[in-house]
Amino acid sequence: MTELSPKSQAQSGVAPRVSIGLPVFNGQRYLALAIASILEQDFRDLELIICDNASTDDTAVICADFARSDPRVRIIRNPRNLGAARNYDLCFEHARGQYFKWAAHDDCLAPGYLTKAVAALDKSPEAVLCTVGVAEIDAAGAVLRCYANTFPGIGEASPARRFGAVIHTRHQCEDFFGLFRRAALIGSELHGAYNGSDRVLLAEMALRGPWVCLPDPLFLHREHEDRYTRAVLLKDRRQAALWQDPGKALGVTSELFHTVVYWRYLRLIRKSVPSVTARAACYAELLRWWFTDDHFIDLARDSLRRHPALQARLRAIKGRLVRSKDAPPPPGSLPGFR
Repeated sequence: MTELSPKSQAQSGVAPRVSIGLPVFNGQRYLALAIASILEQDFRDLELIICDNASTDDTAVICADFARSDPRVRIIRNPRNLGAARNYDLCFEHARGQYFKWAAHDDCLAPGYLTKAVAALDKSPEAVLCTVGVAEIDAAGAVLRCYANTFPGIGEASPARRFGAVIHTRHQCEDFFGLFRRAALIGSELHGAYNGSDRVLLAEMALRGPWVCLPDPLFLHREHEDRYTRAVLLKDRRQAALWQDPGKALGVTSELFHTVVYWRYLRLIRKSVPSVTARAACYAELLRWWFTDDHFIDLARDSLRRHPALQARLRAIKGRLVRSKDAPPPPGSLPGFR
C-alpha cells in the first residue's frame, strides 16, 4: 500500500470535519465526475481518501490529476486487488474526520449535500447517521426518478424499534452511502467480506443510535449498464463473494444470502445490546423478520441451493407475493428499492 498524494491535511496534522472514502477499481468512466462533485461542495472542510485497488485503466492518472490541484485529496494505491470489502475498510481506517462517508466512483453528490448533512448531525448529537433522498441518474446524468427510503421508528430511543425499522424495510442499502458519525463506526463490522454486509452494517448502526433523515434528493445514484452490482453481483452470488474478497475460498455461505444475514443480525444483538430487556425486544423483532416480506420463503430458498428448479419456483412465488402487496407508485416517483 502506497500513499501517492502531495502535502495534505493529513501531513499537516489538521483533522477535517468530514472524511470521504472513495474505493475504486477500474473506474475511469465516471470517476472524474464523482471526485468533482465532492471537491466542489460548498462545505470545504473535508478530506477525500481514494483507495485505488490496483486499477489497470486510467484510474491512477485521473486521481493524480486531482491530487496535484487539491491538497485535500489523498491517494492510497494497493499493490494488488484486495477485494472490495478490504478496500472499503481501508478508506475508513485512513479517515480522521468527525464525520465519514463512503462514495462510489460512479455516483455523485448534489450541491449542498455536505452542508445539509453536517448541519443535521450537528443538530442531533445522538444521531449516528444522516441519510438523504436519492435521485437515480442514467449514464449521461439525466434524472430517472427520485425517492427516499423511509424507516419508520429509526429516530426513536428504543434500540429494538430502530433495529426493526431497518430490518423490516425493503431497501437496497443506498443509505450505506450516507454520512456517518465516525465514532459510531469504530468497532463496528464495517464492510464485511460477505454478501449483504452493507445491510448488516445499517442494522448495526440502528442498534448504536438513531438516524436523521433528509428527504431532499442529494445523493445521485447512477444506474448504468456497466454497474458491476447490476451486471454481475445480483445474478451470481459466488461472483459477488469473489468481488468482496478474491482470495477467499468459496463455500456454501456465498449462496446463502438470507441465512447469513439472519445469523449476522442475531450476532449483532448479542454484541451490541447489553440490556436484557432491550435484547429480548430485539430478538422479538428478528423473529418477526421471518414473516416480514415473506423472508421465510427466502430462507427456504437458501436451503434448496442444490435444487435449482425448486429455488426458481420459490422465487416465482415470492415475486407474485411482492407484486400483490405493492401499491402502484405515484407518477414520477417510486418508493425505496425492493
